[in-house]
Amino acid sequence: MTVVDCTIKTDPVTGRSRGFVFVLFKDAASVDKVLELKEHKLDGKLIDPQSAKALKGKEPPKKVFVGGLSPDTSEEQIEEYFGAFGEIENIELPMDTKTNERRGFCFITYTDEEPVKKLLESRYHQIGSGKCEIKVALPKEVYRQQQ
Repeated sequence: MTVVDCTIKTDPVTGRSRGFVFVLFKDAASVDKVLELKEHKLDGKLIDPQSAKALKGKEPPKKVFVGGLSPDTSEEQIEEYFGAFGEIENIELPMDTKTNERRGFCFITYTDEEPVKKLLESRYHQIGSGKCEIKVALPKEVYRQQQ
């Protein structure tokens, strides 16, 4: 079983754990294996794994967030690296409005979800002069709810 991503849900006010986590496995069969076991313990506590339900109408992810991107990494380097995973629809390189310099992250949107699956097989990627973290990009309103 390969875990691709793990997101601990925290209270936005206190920053403390809300007592649950979302785990994204590489293969859907891994979820079935976890659910087959009747009892799970983590740090000596009994836990209750459940299969997460997708939001109705939610499409498979086609957009990734790239964090830890060095601002001196050129758009051409970004396009070349991420283009190797699949056809890119859009690259967003946010600017800091105060300094007018590129920020240390970007968003890559692909034409389909397969490149995202490939990218998420490894959470960290070496791009330009730095190591970047790849996550599924969430809509702003969903991201704010999870903080």
